[in-house]
Amino acid sequence: MSEALKIGVVYRDHPPQLCSDIAPGDFPWPLEYFQEETVLGEPVEPQPDFLAVFFPSDEEGPKTAGKLANVFPGAELVGFRNSLSEPVAQQMRSGLPVVPLPMRYPFLYHFLQGMAASRDARKELAKARRRADDLTRFFQGFVNIVESAWTVTERKQSLTLLIKELAQRLRAEECLIYYYNEVEDSLSRAYSTGNLKGMDLFDHHANSALIESVIRSGRPYLDNDYSFELKAPLNKQSALIRSILCVPLLRGSERIGAIELLNKEDRVGFAHDDAELVELLGHPLAVALRNVSMFENSERLTVTDDLTKLYNYRYLMQYLDAEVKRCLRYKKKVSLLFIDIDGFKRINDRFGHVVGSQALSEMGQVFRKILRETDIVGRYGGDEFVIVLPETPLNGAMVIAERIRQKVENYEFVAQNITIRLTVSLGVANCPKHTLTAEGLIKKADAAMYRAKELSKNTIRVAV
Repeated sequence: MSEALKIGVVYRDHPPQLCSDIAPGDFPWPLEYFQEETVLGEPVEPQPDFLAVFFPSDEEGPKTAGKLANVFPGAELVGFRNSLSEPVAQQMRSGLPVVPLPMRYPFLYHFLQGMAASRDARKELAKARRRADDLTRFFQGFVNIVESAWTVTERKQSLTLLIKELAQRLRAEECLIYYYNEVEDSLSRAYSTGNLKGMDLFDHHANSALIESVIRSGRPYLDNDYSFELKAPLNKQSALIRSILCVPLLRGSERIGAIELLNKEDRVGFAHDDAELVELLGHPLAVALRNVSMFENSERLTVTDDLTKLYNYRYLMQYLDAEVKRCLRYKKKVSLLFIDIDGFKRINDRFGHVVGSQALSEMGQVFRKILRETDIVGRYGGDEFVIVLPETPLNGAMVIAERIRQKVENYEFVAQNITIRLTVSLGVANCPKHTLTAEGLIKKADAAMYRAKELSKNTIRVAV
């Protein structure tokens, strides 16, 4: 029952009695009376908060109803008769109900209650239709964006835009997509809106366990009383995860990953309608995520070394050439480390190539853990590696080189149950200090590395 709405009665000469037995304070709707010439004779501000308006129904009834519809938008118009005969009243209906006045209270109450229910039902139906149309447009746009992206970069950008749009639509503070590698049984975070800056939720065991559970069960998870404090690094402000919605991304029976939304803006939290929307988008999103992963794997095969999974010589030279040109154009600095494993031939001769190959692969992972995200490491060939350090002066490159030298010297490489200790010799060159070309950087750093090996090995030398 819509108790906030009012009932209006329009009259001509004398206000009619709406109900014959209303006790003061019993009637649940506020009553307001309007003289007909007042509401029809001059411009009147629309009155949208009326449930029903009773008006005199006679020969002028249809015309009056049309004018009143403008004054009381959304109200049910009910004609009333006093002296009209039933046949005349029937003619005056024009699709509107006509009732005798006064009514008895029980009849009037149920009559208006039915109108309120009908009005609410129509509003909910209209709201549902608008939401369905809106979701259809959003869903179609979602699919179109995903299907129109061909390159890996375009698909990544499309998915990033889509999760930002989804987070905004569902009024979530953060939206994340996780990719599940079924072969390796591993989980990785693929995309994030980045609104919870500095917060790596994936590193929290409770959350990663929840994601894995949703992926394995194939069922969504919704909790509006999560109450989990996410600790921030470096004494920054922590974040409280209040509400969480996690939906698996499935492609048939194949488990692709999961999408996670955090902290609905309103304190009520996520609704089951939100979960249904995310589930609706789940299939095309899973397909898009799977395709991006396949494209990335394909692209990775063309730029990575099969053994170490680092970048190969071809990609290294392309990247270095572009970085040197950027360095010269914007007057930046780029440094290069040329690394060779000391005495590696003896490792192969003594333990075999299988052990040597495993040591090479693990060496690449040691480098990766030390370097920054912006640095590039690749296998130059054999037991030689190259590291490109963008926007890094010579002194900064020397710090990184020494860190690598010490890490390798103290690292125990284990292969085929054999523990091996290795050292490396490093050469360091810088653009524009030592050369202005990519080829020049390689030659300068390579020559510096050979001087380090000739000197004592397990050391660093700078280009001249």
